[in-house]
Amino acid sequence: MTAPSAAAPPARRGWVRRAILAFVLIATLESLQGIARTLWLAPVVGDLRARQLAVGAALAIVFGVALLTARWLRAPGPRRKLAVGAIWLALMVSFDLALGRAFGFGWERLWSDFDPRAGGFLGLAMLPILVAPWLAARWRGVP
Repeated sequence: MTAPSAAAPPARRGWVRRAILAFVLIATLESLQGIARTLWLAPVVGDLRARQLAVGAALAIVFGVALLTARWLRAPGPRRKLAVGAIWLALMVSFDLALGRAFGFGWERLWSDFDPRAGGFLGLAMLPILVAPWLAARWRGVP
C-alpha cells in the first residue's frame, strides 16, 4: 500500500487555476472598460468623476464573470468560493497598482483611488469582489 501524497490531487487543485483564468477575463474586461472611460467618459465628466462612475461598471463586470463561471470554477463549498474571491481580490489590487505604476502614476494618486475621503471609491469596490464567487454560486444554485 502506498502512502497518500501530501499534495492535493490535480482535480482538487484545479479550482485555483480556474480562478486565476477567470481573473484574466476580469482584468481584460476591466482594462477595456478603463480605456473606454478614459477616451469617452473622462473628457465629458472629468477624470475623478469618471473613475467614480466606473466603479459600478467594474463591479458589474466582476459579478458578470462570477455568474458566468460559477459552475466552471468547480470550487466546492462556501470556503473555496470565498477563497476564489480572495484570490480575485489580491490579484485585482495588485493589477490595479501595477497598471497604475506602469502608466506613471505616483503612489499618492494611486492610494487616492482607494480613499473615499479623497473621492476614490476603489477601496469600497474591492470588498464585493471577495464575496462575488460565493454570491454568484448561490444565485446559480451551485453547491
